[in-house]
Amino acid sequence: MLKSLFGKTFGSSGGKEPSSAVAAPTRLELERIKTLIEFFPIGKKLRYYPEFKQEIVFDTLVVAYCVNGDFIYSGDAIDHDSEGYPTAFRFGESNRRTPVSALKVFQLLVPDTSDLEMKLDYQRRALIGRGKQFNKGNYISLISNAGGRGVSTVDTEVAKKVVLPDGPYAHSTMILLTPELRTLVVTDQRRKSRTKISAPVIVSMPLGGFHGPCTIIDISDQGVRIRVRDRGTSLPSMRPGDEVIIEVDLGEAEKHYSIKGSIIRSASETCVVQLDGQFKDGRFSNFSPLDLLELKAGLISHG
Repeated sequence: MLKSLFGKTFGSSGGKEPSSAVAAPTRLELERIKTLIEFFPIGKKLRYYPEFKQEIVFDTLVVAYCVNGDFIYSGDAIDHDSEGYPTAFRFGESNRRTPVSALKVFQLLVPDTSDLEMKLDYQRRALIGRGKQFNKGNYISLISNAGGRGVSTVDTEVAKKVVLPDGPYAHSTMILLTPELRTLVVTDQRRKSRTKISAPVIVSMPLGGFHGPCTIIDISDQGVRIRVRDRGTSLPSMRPGDEVIIEVDLGEAEKHYSIKGSIIRSASETCVVQLDGQFKDGRFSNFSPLDLLELKAGLISHG
């Protein structure tokens, strides 16, 4: 996991250790990992809602962490320093040790609670739609009261369903979630609201590697989530901060936008992009609050 921090390597692994080398976590990244472990501990009951639909809340719990493709079933298998930062992860009866400097993938394992959908009334079940909550690429927002400092939330993306061949949850269907650590907050309310839309766009990378049709599938204050439109098409490897250009045509000459954005995180078919500004008459300018409101209104109306 840690896709939002370490880039595409973490977005497509789905519980398998990536082959490419990744730099050791920075202090800021360790701070976020430490907070995630503190507020979303193994075995603690949590709540969640699927696809940013806060009116649909289910119960769940984290049953394991997935570290570089291996599973940890107890918080006691994590070594910490005197300040509480994780220093190493231990696996199995042999206590095989992986230092935090070698951390490449960190994900959360939760039970498959798809059957809870059947307990919803018709209206709320319709909000989930036919896609079901645990389809790959869907978002699951976790809510925790652990840690003693208030309510904490983190958005995660469904990596895949897994059936473990051994261990304490052998032969049980589980869901592997990739947290977006930049969304990890401790608060009484969500600070950002996201709106699901379906707006066609053209996405390209200035240095080449990709140019093709995509769809903006949700929008927040200053970011959008984009999915490739053609089945079987994958996004190239993208790291946080990589530049992309988004061409938006809302059907009117004055409603064409050429937007410069930067990657927050990416997976094989989706990416989250921060909207940095737009090109007008060949010149680049940052978005003003009014510009963003106009763009958001246009996209919502169009999608």
